[in-house]
Amino acid sequence: MTPPRPPDPADLAAPTALRAFLRGVERRGHAFAWLLAGSRAAGDDALAWALERFAREAGRTPFGEWPRRFWSLLLAAPAMRRPPPDPHWEPDFEWLSRIGHGPRAALLLRLVAGLAESDAATVLGIARPTYRLGLQRALPRDADGNADVDAWQALGRAVQDLLRAQPHVQPAPSTRSAAAARAAPGPGDGAPTRAPAGRGVRTTLWLVAAATVLGLVATFVRFDGLPAGLAQAPDGILVEALPAAEAPAGRYPEQDALALHPDLALLLDAGEADAAAADPAFHAWLLAEGEADADPVAGADAGASAIATDPPSVPAAAAIRIPAERPAAPAEERLDALDPTALAQLAQRRDRWDALPHEQRGERRERWLAWRDLSVAERQSLRGAAAQHALRTPDEQAALRARFDALDASDRHGWLLGPDLGADYPQLHPLIAQVPLDARTALVEALRGLDPQARDDLVVLAVRTPPQERAELRIELLATPPAQRSRWLRRRVAPVQ
Repeated sequence: MTPPRPPDPADLAAPTALRAFLRGVERRGHAFAWLLAGSRAAGDDALAWALERFAREAGRTPFGEWPRRFWSLLLAAPAMRRPPPDPHWEPDFEWLSRIGHGPRAALLLRLVAGLAESDAATVLGIARPTYRLGLQRALPRDADGNADVDAWQALGRAVQDLLRAQPHVQPAPSTRSAAAARAAPGPGDGAPTRAPAGRGVRTTLWLVAAATVLGLVATFVRFDGLPAGLAQAPDGILVEALPAAEAPAGRYPEQDALALHPDLALLLDAGEADAAAADPAFHAWLLAEGEADADPVAGADAGASAIATDPPSVPAAAAIRIPAERPAAPAEERLDALDPTALAQLAQRRDRWDALPHEQRGERRERWLAWRDLSVAERQSLRGAAAQHALRTPDEQAALRARFDALDASDRHGWLLGPDLGADYPQLHPLIAQVPLDARTALVEALRGLDPQARDDLVVLAVRTPPQERAELRIELLATPPAQRSRWLRRRVAPVQ
């Protein structure tokens, strides 16, 4: 009698991994559902529903997606979608009763589930900036509406104490056994069986032997099927011309090719760009250094008077004027409005742009984005500075350019923020540097909204704050309502005794 075959470890991998995952996630899932709903009973029902549903889908879900799938199912449980009749939170979690269901879920996915920001946003089905905003709204706040760091830390400690003190959770007695039974292969579930190996091995050996004999015989057989004229060809190399290439079946219009270009808006603006837009950092520095008048009207008057008194000294007099700021239409509409001549010029501009080195394109793209981020008033001021700078002699222009180029590269880069923020950039650099692009946009917008005193206070705070705590300072600054930021910064710099 043939002894029973021991189970294949590959057959047991899936249920073993599932059991391990369920053991690791049950306790956190129970705490999450309880704190989200404010009811132990609702939390138990939601967890049982999620575990049962997850056990059915685990075999069809990649292992790396299991955590996100489980927390998505727990949030979608029917018990989580309807409020319990009498929600209640313990004193340590009383803050959760003051915020809505969405911010509460965002907060608990971070504190209880321990998910990264990207995973938590995926579970909620929202973008990362939206999730970050929800998390900011869920932060505990004091009476003034400011982020309460002590309360946040206390809430985190309370969650950890709850997870440690919570016994091993079994929300429904039959859930885990049913899940394991559903995931484990049974005798009649089509589990793979091994065929007898002897016959297959013998067949394979015969095939290998036959192929070896055929290969040996082929070495003694002469093949004369060589191309005609090969023996007379130079160096034994026969050269034949390829047939003419067929014309393409069709081409899409040039306008469609331009519409698909990733830098279409930049190329359209380049056709109307002035000196200030081409180099906003340099002209912002001119304004801050007092080398140009901040009033664009005064700059235009100065240019007009110089042209009237000494026209020969200004060869490009027609270019020394401040163009009016026009509302920018979407790039697709601007492209459709071009006539054939302008369309051909745009195509030539596109070809010259694509021929530039990658680094040069990146530098020009950064200048263009910085110009677009400036306010209308700042752009007009820079245009006035460019108009006044164009009236200088070539030697004066070269001297100013040499002074600007002598600055540290980081300082020159900081002037892209405009004449106001650029002057404070060396002091704000520790706070702005190494910030992701999506967070940098919100941070720069907040800095533009600060008055000079508040910006000075922020400079002092940035210098005082250790590098490892600057991210927390940025979070607190953005979480503070704009109307209260100046008072909050003043109180942080000079606390009332």
